[in-house]
Amino acid sequence: MNLKKKILISGYYGFDNSGDDAILKAIVKDLKEKNDNIEIVAFSNNPSNTEKNYGIKAVNRFRMKNVLEEVRTCDLLISGGGSLLQDVTSTRSIVYYLALMNLAKFFKKPVMVYANGIGPINKKYNRLFTKKILNKVDLITLRDYDSKKFVEGLGVENPNIVVTADPVFTLSPSSKGRIKEIFKTENIPFDKPLVGISLRKWKDSKRLIDIIPKAIDYIISNYNANVVFIPMHYPEDLKISEEIMDKVTREGCYILKDKYCVEDIMGIIRELEMIIAMRLHSLIYAATQGTPMLGIIYDPKIEGFLNFIDMDLKCNVEDLELIELCTYTEKMWKNRKYLREKLLKYDVILKEKALQNIDMALGLLKRR
Repeated sequence: MNLKKKILISGYYGFDNSGDDAILKAIVKDLKEKNDNIEIVAFSNNPSNTEKNYGIKAVNRFRMKNVLEEVRTCDLLISGGGSLLQDVTSTRSIVYYLALMNLAKFFKKPVMVYANGIGPINKKYNRLFTKKILNKVDLITLRDYDSKKFVEGLGVENPNIVVTADPVFTLSPSSKGRIKEIFKTENIPFDKPLVGISLRKWKDSKRLIDIIPKAIDYIISNYNANVVFIPMHYPEDLKISEEIMDKVTREGCYILKDKYCVEDIMGIIRELEMIIAMRLHSLIYAATQGTPMLGIIYDPKIEGFLNFIDMDLKCNVEDLELIELCTYTEKMWKNRKYLREKLLKYDVILKEKALQNIDMALGLLKRR
């Protein structure tokens, strides 16, 4: 009887962040579809929820004795996806993920950096540590070309670097019937075109809270549309959405107040005419559904993704201006049919690229 090989997945899981949870869901789904004779274990901030939601074993990411044992006994460590290797959030975070990879190499385990968006990394020690570890790992796949440029800029000479796509491109949205149920429960009417907004708190949130309500009033007035806030990370996204909504003067602005699974959020975004978003995975969900988008850039990963899918409607959060935002919104509205067709063509290509990650991961596993 063949013993199952164990794949260990490290990432920002179990923190009620839709984007990161979607990544884990996609990786687990795709692995199981390709090979059902493997054991999958993930490090999580909330192991019981992760086990329940994904049907895999989960281990507390902060319980170091258990972490050590899982790394020692795995057959492959996957680090990904998402923006794990950056030090804008904190140095502690990047050191944690790099240390896990280093530990796996100490135990002579294959390591795959899986569809990551890498950077920015500003501190000298963090850059040196990242370079050292990335030169040790067996395979690096990246979700955009800006990340590849960044890695090359660090001086990484690992020959096994491939640009693929975010794992989320392989997920499918909930049915239209399910989405109508959600809108009914949330008391959001379906009688007008829908425009989505997905924001996060930022260091200059005052600017967002000042400008976005005026842009929403503009959208409601000019397009006879309803506007829906889509929080991606609870509770902070919900809080800033409520703050902004309080300043909207027109009727027709709503918030999704309950938490929904990845497929539900994707289905909701599918029903939109367009979306204005800061959260990366709200933009990725939109791309998978062919929903035209305007990105508000607070981090290079947003611009990197928009460049990757050839979408040029974007504003910087630091110098956000109402006139610019409304001008781009008007352009998006007028060209939404063309943009939808363009995005749907990209979706087919990026789904294939996302599945390449699985083939390469299982290739590493076969060598064991």
